[in-house]
Amino acid sequence: MLSVKKDLYNGLIIDTESIATTSVSDFKISLQNLLRQAKKDNVSLLWLDLTTSQHEHLSIALSLGFEFHNCESKRTTLTFRVEEEAYIPVAPTHTVGVGAVVINNNNEILLVRDRIHSSHSIYKIPGGMLEEAQSLEEGIIREVWEETGIKAKLIKMVSVLNSHPYRFNKSNMYIVFQLEPLSREINIIDTHEIEKAFWMPLEEFYAHEEMSTFQKDLVSSTLNNKGLILNSNNVYFTQKKHVETYS
Repeated sequence: MLSVKKDLYNGLIIDTESIATTSVSDFKISLQNLLRQAKKDNVSLLWLDLTTSQHEHLSIALSLGFEFHNCESKRTTLTFRVEEEAYIPVAPTHTVGVGAVVINNNNEILLVRDRIHSSHSIYKIPGGMLEEAQSLEEGIIREVWEETGIKAKLIKMVSVLNSHPYRFNKSNMYIVFQLEPLSREINIIDTHEIEKAFWMPLEEFYAHEEMSTFQKDLVSSTLNNKGLILNSNNVYFTQKKHVETYS
């Protein structure tokens, strides 16, 4: 038998452990019974989480009218609108990328070249995609380290670019930070991704014909604008792994 708990939207979340202990044949019967009871009780929607090992359960749920909501590599969430106009919180819409403007005391900027690249510039500022549950600060410091071997600390947020479409028909948010280098020697850690990393004098950077206007504008914003500073708000959000406020 499937057990459930209420959500904030007059919905029911089907307990994953009760699914794991239910046979495929019993799952179909239990799910049908749950749908009928939900309609009688004026429930708005149902939530269902399944793993890749529960592909037979997945087939049954889809045949009964459940729809995909969001998906990870080994898990997917499905929903069923009991009420036609039921509100369902939007699924994740964005990926998040970070970039770093790193300028040393010699007025040189840190640049890299990807082994596989599609940008208009032959070189670019270090950066990449956030990993799961990673903070912005952790992500950009990690990216600079992996791509160049340079240890650095975050100074300020410089720019936010929101674009659509990006990969997998999602939107992307690209957030650029200024970082202060704490070391100078280049030592590429992620050699599978990065072909070259080096310091370039700012004067040469701005004069370089193969540097995109977009990147030059980012660097100018870094140098000329105050930006946003990271503040700690963990005391107000004790249930969160991390909270970042830039202001």
